[in-house]
Amino acid sequence: MSRPRRIDPEETDLRSWLEVGEDVLAVLIGQGASLIATERRVVLLRDRSSTRPRTGVRSWPFDRIVTVSLSEPHRGQARILLRTGRMPWEAVSMFFDGQDWHEAESFVAVIRQRQRQRRSLN
Repeated sequence: MSRPRRIDPEETDLRSWLEVGEDVLAVLIGQGASLIATERRVVLLRDRSSTRPRTGVRSWPFDRIVTVSLSEPHRGQARILLRTGRMPWEAVSMFFDGQDWHEAESFVAVIRQRQRQRRSLN
């Protein structure tokens, strides 16, 4: 299985989607998309998002993410699932190369850590 194509900076300039002073904490490259965790939120960037801005980029602050989970690799692909509500349609998932499992675990750990920090501030 070939590695997923990485987002071309000319197709999607990450800086154009970040807020002033927003730093990237973790990145998970998927198949056709990438997830970026900043200190404020999780951003989903789909390939060629500049040509489809309504669906190409979505983001959620950490307090809107109800759960985050990983599905074990199957036939070389694994999946990350972010639930943003209790209803089935309030979720987003992204497939990624199963060889990136450890990066995905680290990505999930960053999300969970930021969620704990947000809860402790409230």
